[in-house]
Amino acid sequence: MRLLRIEVKSFKPFRDLVLPSDDEDLPDGLILIRGLNSTGKSSLFEAILWALWGARAVGLTNDELIPFSSSFCKVVLEFEVAGTRYKLDRSYDPANKMQVLLYFEKEHSWKRMADKSMTVERTLEGILNLELDQALNTLLVRQGEVARIAYASPSDLRKQLVAIYNVDLLDKMTNHLQNLESNISARLAARESVFIRPEVLQEMVEEGKERVTRLGDEVGEKNIEVEKADELLGSLPNPDDLKAIHDLRQEIKTKEDEHDRSVKARDKELKSAGLVDSDPRIVKAKLKSLEKEDLRLEEEREELRVKKSDIDSSIGRVTLQINEAKANAESVQKDKTCPICFRILDEEEMTKLLEEYQQIMDENSKKLSRLEKEKAVIPAEMKRLETRQRTISTTMGAVERITEHQKEVDAAQKRAEKAASKLAAVLEKMDVDDIELLLKKHDSKSVLDLQLKINKFQSDLDSLKRECQRLKRMLDDEKAKIKEYEGKEASMKEMEAEIASLKSMDEHTKYVRRKLVSGFIADYVFQKRLIGIIRSATNQYVSSFTSNQYTAIDLEPTPAKGKAGPGLVLRIWDDRDKANKKTSQLSYGDRTAISLGLRLGISRTMSSIRPLKDSPATSPRVRSVLLDEPLGGLDRNRRMAVVQNLIGDESFEQIFLITHTDIQGWEGVPVIEVKKSGSVSTAILSRSSDA
Repeated sequence: MRLLRIEVKSFKPFRDLVLPSDDEDLPDGLILIRGLNSTGKSSLFEAILWALWGARAVGLTNDELIPFSSSFCKVVLEFEVAGTRYKLDRSYDPANKMQVLLYFEKEHSWKRMADKSMTVERTLEGILNLELDQALNTLLVRQGEVARIAYASPSDLRKQLVAIYNVDLLDKMTNHLQNLESNISARLAARESVFIRPEVLQEMVEEGKERVTRLGDEVGEKNIEVEKADELLGSLPNPDDLKAIHDLRQEIKTKEDEHDRSVKARDKELKSAGLVDSDPRIVKAKLKSLEKEDLRLEEEREELRVKKSDIDSSIGRVTLQINEAKANAESVQKDKTCPICFRILDEEEMTKLLEEYQQIMDENSKKLSRLEKEKAVIPAEMKRLETRQRTISTTMGAVERITEHQKEVDAAQKRAEKAASKLAAVLEKMDVDDIELLLKKHDSKSVLDLQLKINKFQSDLDSLKRECQRLKRMLDDEKAKIKEYEGKEASMKEMEAEIASLKSMDEHTKYVRRKLVSGFIADYVFQKRLIGIIRSATNQYVSSFTSNQYTAIDLEPTPAKGKAGPGLVLRIWDDRDKANKKTSQLSYGDRTAISLGLRLGISRTMSSIRPLKDSPATSPRVRSVLLDEPLGGLDRNRRMAVVQNLIGDESFEQIFLITHTDIQGWEGVPVIEVKKSGSVSTAILSRSSDA
């Protein structure tokens, strides 16, 4: 397969890309893809793989391939296989989902071959002669894959080769045989768990018959006990009637207690009211007398309030007169003038006027003293009246409550009489005159004690009946088992033969898996087929990439260790030191160069070998390879050696090499320059470039 042309629209960082931009096809041989990190070099490979096989080939969902600024993605890829030109047109948008068309060129026009995803995939397998997983391992050397080979453990290296060459068929056979073993073991265990030898069945039948005889005797004895218990229980009083007697006696006691409490409450109120009888007429007369007295006391309190108000007014007037006389006297003494007409007074007039003022003050002081004495006795009288009114109020409350308490007394008495009437009716129904005689007859201390005895008899009877039923069920079960055992003898003989057959099949399956399949895949496929093919295809790369220091590799099988399965150890001949070395003994650069040579040798062999009979009958038609950043661990000289070797490598029709490192010796090699501005990437093909 040769890649001829690629058109990319809205795929990851590429918005509208056509390679090459002229009318010619992509060139043969080595093509460098160059650019800084994160510019979209690997996305170009992903566009090619997505066009061929869809999202499975890139490990992303279709929605993840669409840039944020777009609503769809589209890649058109033209390629050539065995002289025929093909075109794949794959597009995706969330609304219409995947659309894919496969064409082939005939007489300078495109003819449709397939237009459904599954149909396109099957048609493409027929064109390329290999399936998706093997095609990816043939076409693509992923970023970091060379390093994984260089540092792989023996078991991991073997697993990588199994995946690349698609020879996991025998591993699948082993898994199938293991599943078959599990299935046989489960079937065998299921049959052995229910298998019973015929002679054992006969013994079980005889033992069952003995148990049937014993259980029949026990059932008969239990039936006799049930009859006696039924007869005894029938001679005892009805438990419901006894319960009614017990409940009614309790109710009568409760009602009598309620009556007593109501009487005590009523008598307490009578005492508080000063009465000895709750006769309604007496209660009414007492209440009327108290109301009359309370009204009289309220009138007396009002009279005292009025009197106090009058005294306060008089005290105010007298005090004002005293203060005025005192102020006038002080003014006369000070100014020697009349405080009324402001005339100047002589000594005699002034003396006479002062005497008049003094007389006014003396008379009013006596009057003030008398008024204050009259006022002082009012609070005590008011308190006496208030105290008496509170007593009357309390007494009136007690009098008013007497009637309610009397109603409660009467109601409690009626409830007690009603309960007593019910008890009499129950005793009449039981034809019992005296409860005590009934208790003595049945040797019981109380109705509750007798009730408990009857309940115990009933419980014992129920237990006997349940035990009898249980024994009957056991008897029926034993009879059913005897019948079942007697009918199993023929089926057990058939099962015995089936168990022997399953055991033989289990032994045979284990032998095939352990001896044939596991031995064949380790000895034949890897040691006698693949290792020799890989060795011859890889040595030329290893020698060229290391300037002839390392001239040969070998893959040495190793047995399984612990949980790790069988593996392969990579050994390298160091021509300078004349010694075989493991990869762990090499420098990082040497290890990377050798691993790259091994990986290219593997891709080279994929187009020409059939490891197993079930491998494709026709050689795969993929002779191109996509190398994603394989040179990162190499120094300048090693990079130059790799590029020079790939330039002259005729094992592949095309080699696409992604790199972001400077390379010497690639003058004249076509270059796809990838650049990025903001979030958009572009790519331009230069068919030759100078160093």
